[in-house]
Amino acid sequence: MLMSGATVIMADTFGKSYDALDGSVQPLVLQFIMKMQQNKDTKGLNLKPPKGAKDARVRTARVNDNYRAVLMHHSQKIYYLVAVKPHDEAYDLASNIIFDINKVTGGIEVINLGSLTGTLSGQPAPTAAEQTPSVFADVSDADFDKLGVNPAIIPALREIHSEEAILGFVEHLPKLARDVILCLADGWSVQKVWEQISAPAATPDEVDTQDYEAANERPATKEAFVVTGDVAALSRIMTEPLSAWRVFLHPAQRALAERKAPYKGPVRVTGGPGTGKTVVALHRVKALADRLPPGQAILLTTYTTTLADLLRSLLEDLGGTQLTARVDVRNIDKVAYGTVKDAFGAKSFHTLNDADIRKRWEELADEHDELGWDGRFLDAEWKQVVLAQDVRSRDQYFTASRAGRGRRLNRIQRAQVWSLIEEFERRLDRDKAVGITQLAAQAARIASGWNDDARPYRHIVVDEAQDLHPAHWKLLRALVPASEDDLFIVGDAHQRIYDNKTSLRSHGIDVVGRSKRLTLNYRTTRQILAASLRLLGGEDFDNLDDGTEDLGGYRSVLQGATPELAGHPTQTAELQALAARIEGWKQEDIQDHEIAVVARTNALAEAAAQALAHAGIRAVRVQSRQAPAADAGVHVLTMHRIKGLEYRAVAIVGVSTDHVPQPNAVIDKDEDRLQYARDLQRERSLLFVSATRAREQLAITWTGQPSPFLAVAD
Repeated sequence: MLMSGATVIMADTFGKSYDALDGSVQPLVLQFIMKMQQNKDTKGLNLKPPKGAKDARVRTARVNDNYRAVLMHHSQKIYYLVAVKPHDEAYDLASNIIFDINKVTGGIEVINLGSLTGTLSGQPAPTAAEQTPSVFADVSDADFDKLGVNPAIIPALREIHSEEAILGFVEHLPKLARDVILCLADGWSVQKVWEQISAPAATPDEVDTQDYEAANERPATKEAFVVTGDVAALSRIMTEPLSAWRVFLHPAQRALAERKAPYKGPVRVTGGPGTGKTVVALHRVKALADRLPPGQAILLTTYTTTLADLLRSLLEDLGGTQLTARVDVRNIDKVAYGTVKDAFGAKSFHTLNDADIRKRWEELADEHDELGWDGRFLDAEWKQVVLAQDVRSRDQYFTASRAGRGRRLNRIQRAQVWSLIEEFERRLDRDKAVGITQLAAQAARIASGWNDDARPYRHIVVDEAQDLHPAHWKLLRALVPASEDDLFIVGDAHQRIYDNKTSLRSHGIDVVGRSKRLTLNYRTTRQILAASLRLLGGEDFDNLDDGTEDLGGYRSVLQGATPELAGHPTQTAELQALAARIEGWKQEDIQDHEIAVVARTNALAEAAAQALAHAGIRAVRVQSRQAPAADAGVHVLTMHRIKGLEYRAVAIVGVSTDHVPQPNAVIDKDEDRLQYARDLQRERSLLFVSATRAREQLAITWTGQPSPFLAVAD
């Protein structure tokens, strides 16, 4: 419920300006917003128009002697809050912004004309011989207007002559204009941009560009603004990270997530880190839930418990408890556990994680040392051949496909391996234990026997699809009837950090004609993105369906600092430099909880945490399923734990040849050459994922010799 008095509507730019403020100023901003809410008139707010304002409705308001808010005072009842900045910066911003209602979306937009001019002024001046026409010379003013680009932007567009200038320019634009301009620059026709970008974002009702009350209620406004509530709600908004209370969609994403017509079957959405795959998945869940018939259910699932907990929290932020009550949010292992428990009872077995299973395989291999089998090879053979294909007899194993395995086995060797597998599974049965992958295979076997009426879900949405095992896909296919809108799948093979790989088609999940790709990164700067892409080494990655996927066209609209790569003679020197780097970031107004220190192993993470504590920097080790308090200090995590999170600044330590790739995570090349290559690629992906968690600052350091993965990033 809003407080009596005025309504305060905050632009999406406000959160960034608030985060940049000193901790002593932030409480004053909170008080200022509440003061605006409580006032029915402008008394006490010290509203002043900036000199030379491009929009006569824009004002600044006093927060304290040194800081002013930038806002539009539309009426006695509504304030649009853009930013809080130091006195002179606030007046400069206020004099250069304009407010408008977009003719296509009907949503309110804030445009900073000063930033656009500043971006273009940074272009190198071409010589007479280098003069080239504008990138958009073939796009008319009328076409821009039709597509939803504000007329005030068009003169600046005519001055753009290079792709690099485009990327810097669109960073400062409203989302629709940003997408339109990038697609036109990619060579799309005006008609194609209209059909795929502007039309899906268009409001169905007639747009009155002077009716701000109506514009406030449209989806396009709600994507870019948030209305403050009572004191408790406002405090929550101002103290939690942006990702915890706002989930944005740009128009191309909205067309995927909120499509009115049903998809005729499974859908796959791919894209690099930061392209909004998870955001699309969450909004797809909401769209499906909004039209879900009574008595039917939706499953939102992912690979790890930590990510499932995060999805549940974000889903509640998106739609409240009314939404989460209609959606079953569980990681895939819990889905499998529930299926088997319902069939056999919870007390009939206990589960073992992958580390426990690996240890048991190594023990069994050691007991039969005379046969010469490596425990890691046997573990992979069991999971990737036996469990993946639900092989349950010696004869089935002898004829099973071993595609993707790099070591050929003759009949004698297959017989030896199968005897070890039988012994391994007998021991598990004796101990009433089951591995988590084995559990998924058992669950898939159970669910595959159900008829459509017994299948528990009407829709299933899968996040981080690249990490699921073939048995997981068999289970998911069996949990939902094959029909319209049955499976919505998002993932990126470049981020596969677990040893699971399969083809969706082989499990009856046909996404032909329903595969979408996201290419715009809205989280990571171009500099960090470029450095991260080099870490992948130009290797081929699968597309989750018998093809290859690349990140061609994958780009960021954000500009930032060049990542730091640095070697050190000793670990002590590296960690001392880490502490100094973090102090420098804090001097740039990056808060402790906005900084992450990442290491490949728990031991390295512990060493980093201790070094920070010794340097007087508060730090907290973030363990599985742990969500530290905002004031706990710098977050110190492993590469696996940082998956799904994001920070303003990330320091990755210990990226040396001794630790990355981690020796015990890579099988001997002579044992299985294909598994060796997959292990190396998975280690690359871990480093890639860690680097792309950074939004603004990234540092990668090592002791001694750098990791071979850094050779292409020097």
